[in-house]
Amino acid sequence: MKPIRTLLLPALLLSALSVLLPSSVAAQPVPFASRWSGSDSVSLRFPLTVDPATAGRDYAVCYTPFVCSAAGDTLQLPPVIFRGSRNRRYVGRARHYGDMAGATCPELAVGDTLLYACTLAAAEVPWLTAGRINVGVGAEREGCCSVTPLPTAEVGHFAYIPPFEPLVVPVEDNTGKAGELQKTNPVLQHISKYRPYDESRILRKESDMLFVNFPLDKVTLLHDFRSNGPTLDTIVSITRQILADSTSTVKLIQIIGLASVEGSISHNCWLAEHRALALRDYVQARVPSPDALYEICNGCEGWAELRDQINDSDFEGKEGLLDIIDHTPDANERERRMKKYQGGRPWAYVKEHILQDQRNSGYLRIYYDYVPDTAAATINAASAKLNEGRYAEALAELQTVSSDPRAWNALGVALYMMGREAEGMDYIRRAAAAGNPQAIENLRQMEAVDTARRAAE
Repeated sequence: MKPIRTLLLPALLLSALSVLLPSSVAAQPVPFASRWSGSDSVSLRFPLTVDPATAGRDYAVCYTPFVCSAAGDTLQLPPVIFRGSRNRRYVGRARHYGDMAGATCPELAVGDTLLYACTLAAAEVPWLTAGRINVGVGAEREGCCSVTPLPTAEVGHFAYIPPFEPLVVPVEDNTGKAGELQKTNPVLQHISKYRPYDESRILRKESDMLFVNFPLDKVTLLHDFRSNGPTLDTIVSITRQILADSTSTVKLIQIIGLASVEGSISHNCWLAEHRALALRDYVQARVPSPDALYEICNGCEGWAELRDQINDSDFEGKEGLLDIIDHTPDANERERRMKKYQGGRPWAYVKEHILQDQRNSGYLRIYYDYVPDTAAATINAASAKLNEGRYAEALAELQTVSSDPRAWNALGVALYMMGREAEGMDYIRRAAAAGNPQAIENLRQMEAVDTARRAAE
């Protein structure tokens, strides 16, 4: 448990409470705080006294302070007795001769004033934090042969104010539509990841690229050929969305054209280039965009791709084909030797099972960039100040980005902590309605504080 401490709140937070006791008790301002927070206990302090003209010399007045909740929970506090002059002498003699037990509570003379003090721990009295708690004093006047109840007096009330511990976390940098799409479309890469094409790359193993297929010896791009349909639709959709977004932009669309190794090199290079151009034209026809946005790379014959696929396959004669590819520099001679190797049987397998995958435009990757998110930088810098308790500085910064929904939670906290609570709660509500989890928790805390404060009034 935290150390027990008496809370002395600023004067503007204290209620001007007075002791409303019977006429025999002097009314004075109550000096204990009507609100407490940030501690595990609350200390009560208030004065008690009895008017000699009312109590009489022969009587004693017993005060029993108590606290009670709106739900009916009651806790009686230690009593105090004020004795008149004759009553004190009578009690003194009786105790001297053993006719009366000793004092079990404070005993004062009528006319004296006791600053009654008592500390209550929430761990021992859990309902102290449940809402408004009233403080009262029960009284009885005792004579030599009788006990007369006196009216119960109301001292005042207090309520526990839950501490507000704001939750403010950094917001994510806004990478625009491109950043959002990249999460499910790896074909999108930030421009900082750009890689120029070279013939050694094994494109089919670069899973973040898309490719489309062409029929044998053709450059016409067909939407319904093999798996082209979904791929073409994805390419067009991604490009269209990024170009329409104000916070991100397409910087480069890299298209690499390839052809199979069959036939003359010059013809295959023509096929590869015009297949890449066909893919560019297909996109441009559906998403208006300048030629400068596209990087057309002519990969010509896909020897690196072919070698890799042969190496990954399992058929008789593959080692010999790999040796020919690795040790025959001239591409035309390389193809001729592969076709004749072992009577052409290994080549027949390659032609049937592998070469069809070489007949494609190659591969496409879209590179993007985005407008620097200065709002996120401002929100995050201000959030750090909020966590350090620098509320005025944070508020000044957050007001410059108040139109950004990502700022509403932090802005609401700053306003609230600066005493502009209604404005702060309004921003927090807006952020919570938008689904911000920190705002939802902050709103719950704020509403608990507001409820407790109303109970203290």
